[in-house]
Amino acid sequence: MNLSLNGIVFQKKFGNPIMDKNNGRILVTGSDGLVGSRFLELSENRDYLHTPAQVDLDLTNTGDIYNLFQSYEFRAVVNFAAFTDVGEAEKQRNKKEGLAYQVNVVGVKNLLNAVKPLAGKIQFIQISTDMVFPGSMEMKGPYEETLTPRIPTDKLTWYGFTKAEAERQVMEEMQDSATIVRMIYPVRAKFSIKTDYLRKPLKLFDEGKLYPIFSDQTISISFIDEVAKALDKIINLKLFGIYHVSSSDTGTPFEIVNYLLEKTRGVKNAVKPILLDEFIKNTGSSPLRYPKFGGLTVRKTQAKLGINFSPWRKIIDTLIAQGITS
Repeated sequence: MNLSLNGIVFQKKFGNPIMDKNNGRILVTGSDGLVGSRFLELSENRDYLHTPAQVDLDLTNTGDIYNLFQSYEFRAVVNFAAFTDVGEAEKQRNKKEGLAYQVNVVGVKNLLNAVKPLAGKIQFIQISTDMVFPGSMEMKGPYEETLTPRIPTDKLTWYGFTKAEAERQVMEEMQDSATIVRMIYPVRAKFSIKTDYLRKPLKLFDEGKLYPIFSDQTISISFIDEVAKALDKIINLKLFGIYHVSSSDTGTPFEIVNYLLEKTRGVKNAVKPILLDEFIKNTGSSPLRYPKFGGLTVRKTQAKLGINFSPWRKIIDTLIAQGITS
């Protein structure tokens, strides 16, 4: 169903456009992306989600946002919308007119301006990333939920900096009513539009193009199905604070991809290892682009939500059971 408001078309993908749970819809931005689209499929609130396509709702356009909030009553906003191409964002470093800053910072500010007058009535949930932290020797992960990023621009990727700026705005504007959910390398079994941290190496292996994988980098991964479950709980209980949704353990990319290929292709030791420092030296890449000591801890989130997140091996096993494709 399409709804037209002041010349803006909004796609209503699920549910009844009139009757809403708890007297309000849930606005989901970025609902056609890797994570947002899976949330739409799995959420127990799916009948109450309002999901304008990104081509129809421009977060940098205050008129679009004003018209939307004038036309609907929302009880929650989940902001998945973001400029997530880390490499492309780096080309825009220090350019506030660039799309990365405009979407990730200005877009969030515009949403907050619409939400703040209704504080107490609308829950605002900002989807964020581990890359708000540097993953450096000076500030090693895995990072706890209690940490708030106050990192200089030159210590982060430009993408990470814009997401950290968005977090800062949310915390300052919403204060005790702020909700931030951080993820790291989100993965799912199938999504034809875009590969992810697991399906990309699977695709490259099948094409005979798999490159060496870092054997000394620490990461965790986020199972999007578990992200959806956590978000439902946060929305239904109207919880505030900072939450981490990722695997309950960390590993190296070398370990993770090797396990994936062994389980899906029956090939052991298919991946060649490479040291991160060696890769950076050989390619001239910026060390900011590849945080070495990353990962997120989930202990506090698990306790607060009453959810146990899977370790990365179990995540891969579950994705295989779901028929993971490249």
